This record gives sequence, C-alpha cells and structure tokens, in this order.
Amino acid sequence: MGKQLRKISPKVNADPRPNRSLFRIHRDTRFSKDKSPYKTHLGIMFWEGSGPRMECSCYYFHLEPPEMMLGVGIYQFPKPLLEAYRHAVVHSKHGPQLAKAIKTINQNGQFTLGGRYYKLTPRGFDPEHENAQYLLHNGLHVGTTVKIPPELYSAGFIDYCFERYRQMNPLHKWLVAMTERV
Repeated sequence: MGKQLRKISPKVNADPRPNRSLFRIHRDTRFSKDKSPYKTHLGIMFWEGSGPRMECSCYYFHLEPPEMMLGVGIYQFPKPLLEAYRHAVVHSKHGPQLAKAIKTINQNGQFTLGGRYYKLTPRGFDPEHENAQYLLHNGLHVGTTVKIPPELYSAGFIDYCFERYRQMNPLHKWLVAMTERV
C-alpha cells in the first residue's frame, strides 16, 4: 500500500514494523476492567510529515469484522497544532482551500467528516466566519466504514483502498501543507 500511496503522497511513511505503520496487537490493560491481552481489530497507518506519526496527517486502515474503515486526516490535534489549525481555517488563502477540499470530497457522498468536538466557536474567532463550523473541531478527518468487501480476499484490495484514499486525498494534502507551515 505504501508503494501505491507514494503516487499521490511521495513522502508518505510506510514502515511495516509494530508501533510504526502497524499498530501493536497488545492492549494496555493497566487501567481497564477488560483484561483481554489482545485487540480484536487491525490498525494500519501511513503518515506524512516530519513530526511524530500521531501528530501527522495519515491514511488509516481499520479492520474489525464484519466491517472495515478507511480514513484520512488527523484524529486529534496536539495543542500547538490545534492553534495553527484554527488560524489556517480563517486565513484568507488557506481557509477557502480547506472548504474546497472538503467540498470536493463530499461530492462523492460516501465519506463522513469527523473531529467535531466543541459546541461553541473558540474565544477570539468570529462565529459568523464562513468556515466557523470547522473551528468546532479538535481533529479533522474524513472516512468511510463499510462491510468487508470481496476485494479483501484478492490482489485487487490494494487498488480498492487506494481509490478511496485518492478520493479523500484533498484533505490530506491540505493538512500536510498546514502542518509544514507550523
């Protein structure tokens, strides 16, 4: 998948080691009532950026039968990145680019925008701004959850995933550019 993703994101990190692209299979049970030692799902992440992988925009794959999820974006912004994100949302150049990226992705109709967390526009920002709805996010990601497709059991599965990542790529590109400016 990393080789395929490099067609649309040449600097994507695809490292097949655990705790890199592959999420570890062991659960942290220290503070959990459920002491099951292993996860019941598979998570794979291909990230782009120079920061820690969890602070970079990524392509994410999640398999938990009978469904799978494909997503793109940043699940939760760390504080310094959240502030930079907010300023980019209302920026005269970068804000319209974000709105255009999301509009392009939404034209397909199969993806859901996620990360909305706040009820009120953050202090210091105009609640009437054309992009004010995006100021309510503490992360920004788009994705789709589907029943496991037959392609999972074939060589065509990489192409199946790649096509969806390609459709979600405008948000990824915007987030990568935004994090590079920080």
